[in-house]
Parts: sequence; structure tokens; C-alpha cells
Amino acid sequence: MNALALRAFENEWYQSANNPSELARSSTKPVVLARPQLSSPSVVHRSNWARPTIDRLSALAPLGDNWDQRGSAAVRADVLQFAWNILVQIMPYDGKPPVIVPLGNGGVQLEWSTSAAALEIEVSRPFEVSALLVTEPGGEETENELPTDTWDRLTETVREYFRQ
Repeated sequence: MNALALRAFENEWYQSANNPSELARSSTKPVVLARPQLSSPSVVHRSNWARPTIDRLSALAPLGDNWDQRGSAAVRADVLQFAWNILVQIMPYDGKPPVIVPLGNGGVQLEWSTSAAALEIEVSRPFEVSALLVTEPGGEETENELPTDTWDRLTETVREYFRQ
């Protein structure tokens, strides 16, 4: 490539790179990761737990900053959606609806309790989840943190302790 051609090539490159609308012409495709659902959506919406759960999540959605007059953050919409996605995957058709409470950090906590066990799932933000199971085998209280890297253990726990 001679010097004149090289200079023309470099000028084209710099013009293209400095053109702010250059990226606007590019196209992207969203990345979609399929997660298997343990309950099909048609069954979920007919289950006894779905309607009260949707109603509660909808009631929490408008809570803004300082909803408790103690400086708490607004409940995040992405957290509510992620909590629903967890429930759709772990809840059996005949599961008990969870109690859902807002947290001061913008997250929510899902709670179930019976005389045999209590389960708390805290969703601080999407993919930031912790779970605690409290049982009383033989009258002695035991606390166990449950893994949340997969929903398998949560599914087993809800099916074992929290069915109607």
C-alpha cells in the first residue's frame, strides 16, 4: 500500500470511529438463557398460591423510598420479578402462598411457616438470594442455610414442609 492509499485508509478509519451514529446502525440480539420451569405457566396461574402471591407483589410495587419512614429504599421492580420467577420454579401446585415482606434495601423476603419448619428466602437483587430453613427435630431448633445456586433444595423444602 503506498503512502497516499495508507493515508486515505487511515482517514476513513478515524472518520468511522469518531462518528457517533456509527454504533446506532449496529444491531444486537438479546441473550436469552432458558431455565426449565418446574410448573408450566398454565398450571401456575390456576394454583391456589399464585393469585394471592401476585396480589401481594403488586401491592409492594408502588412502595417508594422511605416507605417505612426510616429511610428504606423503594422496592425494586426487578427484585419483584425475580422473586416471582423463583416461585414459579419452586412452588408445587398445592403449595402454601408465601408471606412476602419488603426489606429496607429494596429487596423482599419470602416466608413460610408451619409447626414443623420455617423457611425464609431473601431476594436482595436479581441473582442475590439467600435462604434459611429452621426446623425443630426432636424439639430442638436447627437453622440451616440452603444453597441458592440452583433451586433444587428450595423446591424439595417447599414440597416437604409447605403444601396445603
